[in-house]
Amino acid sequence: MKEIPINKYIRYLCVISILVFFLNKFYLRPWVLEKELPEFFRIFVLSVPNLAEAIVGTLLLTGILLQIRQYFNKRLGDLKVTFIHLAAVGIAGVYGISQEYELHNIGGNNVFDIYDVIASIIGLMIAFGLIQKFGFIDKTELNNE
Repeated sequence: MKEIPINKYIRYLCVISILVFFLNKFYLRPWVLEKELPEFFRIFVLSVPNLAEAIVGTLLLTGILLQIRQYFNKRLGDLKVTFIHLAAVGIAGVYGISQEYELHNIGGNNVFDIYDVIASIIGLMIAFGLIQKFGFIDKTELNNE
């Protein structure tokens, strides 16, 4: 099976999201929580993991679904790319938001917070918007093969 050439912007977005997650977890969050800062900053640093999870989850699921479509080309080859993008956002959204509402505990200890739900929705919208705008597959590499 051929490798799907991933758009460089998607790679950057994934790396930046993971980097922001770790910088927030190990540096920014502890600093904000020990200071007497306005509530907005506390909410922000506590919700950043949900934003990053939604973005990275959507990107990973998009790649997986595109690989599945390629593998089962005879049956799934007619699926539109936009449908794949929407399916990835939908699956990532169901996972992340159902975790917030404590329907499962796959991601570990979780406490419901509406700001986490909002951050997840924003992350899903960012990922979907950027995938739609810039594309997931690098068409220049695809055409060179």
